[in-house]
Amino acid sequence: RFYFNPQRHFLTISDDLQANYSFDREGRLLGSFLAGVNYKRGLRGDILMRHPGGDGTKVRRLLAADERRQLLAGIRNHVAQMREVARETQDAEVCSWLDRALSWDVERLEAERDTFQRIYKPISILPPDQYLALVLQAAEGCSWNRCTFCTLYADRRFRVKAPAAFQEHVQAIKAFVGRGIGMRKSIFLGDANALVIPQPRLCELLQIVHQEFTVNPEAGLKGIYAFLDIFGAEQKSLREYRELRDAQVRRVYLGLESGDPTVFRLLNKPGSPAACIEAVRTIKAAGINVGVILLAGAGGDRLNEQHVRHSLDALAAMELGVSDLVYISPLIVPDDGPFAQQLRTVGGSLLPERALQAELEQLKQGARARIGNGAKATLYHIEEFLY
Repeated sequence: RFYFNPQRHFLTISDDLQANYSFDREGRLLGSFLAGVNYKRGLRGDILMRHPGGDGTKVRRLLAADERRQLLAGIRNHVAQMREVARETQDAEVCSWLDRALSWDVERLEAERDTFQRIYKPISILPPDQYLALVLQAAEGCSWNRCTFCTLYADRRFRVKAPAAFQEHVQAIKAFVGRGIGMRKSIFLGDANALVIPQPRLCELLQIVHQEFTVNPEAGLKGIYAFLDIFGAEQKSLREYRELRDAQVRRVYLGLESGDPTVFRLLNKPGSPAACIEAVRTIKAAGINVGVILLAGAGGDRLNEQHVRHSLDALAAMELGVSDLVYISPLIVPDDGPFAQQLRTVGGSLLPERALQAELEQLKQGARARIGNGAKATLYHIEEFLY
């Protein structure tokens, strides 16, 4: 038995309540649930597989090319069977949805990977609440790009797009996504710290966003969101943040990572925990919400207690509110990488997995107890990111 559920921007199908499939308005596959395994397909064409592990953990990995093609072919064949059933039992709307889905064979879906890579530089990470944002790369890369724990932007130099190039980029994205844009909830201005762009140029680029899209909390895309590093956040005035608020910037994400000055230096981040607290207060005074990111495990096995204690103190000092977020992410770095080497200079080493999971929970519960005012604290697993 097939159950068809067409919504305004997507279609879901349940196969006898045992499997399901979802498609955007263009007919692109968004994801499926088959035999206890979740498959999520990103706009780039990658497919993330997730399922429970035998030891109570969660298995997450990207499918290899041959696995991906096999899955796509199997799903398309199944959709073709559903289309025959729908011909006799469903109305024209459902049949039209299925026809669009069938127009995407494996070769067409895979060809989109090349199109995506002509439009975008790799989209390395987004905050979890922005996984369904439409990413516009006003800048590429990271203006700092020297943190010891991060290699997400090591493959590119920092570059700010000129207004004409940015508008061309935006129009190419609109053509690529097509009617699938209805699945997108907001605008995310990329890359790593796009708001570091000097204010006059930034305002020009935001004006282009508003020329191309309806950005309004009441209708259309709900707002504009972006990362900003602490040093860049310090450089902007209250007046400039108010300009960004008036341009529909709704939340700024800052990677505090650790509230402990010693751990912060080992991470080689720009700015300081104290500067982050002041920047958050200024941003909030301008009427913009914040998302603050902490790294569980950043203190290793030697500095972990002071890392947790001072990180929670920093959160409490920020005076976060009901629309603010705290994300706690596990530190995932190689044993022989720059950050692990930095830990060894102070006699420490990376936390083993069990201790890392315990610290994740400690930070989560501690954050919820300390921040108050309705702000939310939640875990942030970067292995689950897919765009």
